[in-house]
Amino acid sequence: MSKGIVLGLLILCGSLLVACSGRGEAVVPKAEMIRCTAAYRASVAQSIEREESVTFTNSNAEKAVVFADMVFHAVYSDGEADNERALRLWVTDGTDTAVYHTTLYQLPFDSGPQNQFVGGHGFTGLHYSYAPDSSAELQFWCEAIASSRN
Repeated sequence: MSKGIVLGLLILCGSLLVACSGRGEAVVPKAEMIRCTAAYRASVAQSIEREESVTFTNSNAEKAVVFADMVFHAVYSDGEADNERALRLWVTDGTDTAVYHTTLYQLPFDSGPQNQFVGGHGFTGLHYSYAPDSSAELQFWCEAIASSRN
């Protein structure tokens, strides 16, 4: 066996050992984007009056959408700082003092979230949150958006 082949095999084996031991940098596939949509109506007796979306790539970000009586919040953490890849969603009152609803999605490092709910409600499903002092309703859901690479 030539020295070049032996050297190549040693490098390959070393790379495999590092990858299997959990040490070293590994390329981790994640969802290209996550899009969260919030739909608001001032009363459950009327149709949705406003719908807004926020989009996350694979970097830390915090976003909010302000409606008349409620605020939709979303924070994406890529896991670099705290070793927890997650999406946190919550709804507060208009002054941002009372929390009406909160949900944490812990996402795997080796793949993106998988859309699984019918009706276009992505990987979170459709959630409803209500303002207790009014008849306002906020609906929200998040979905994984695949890349459109050719």
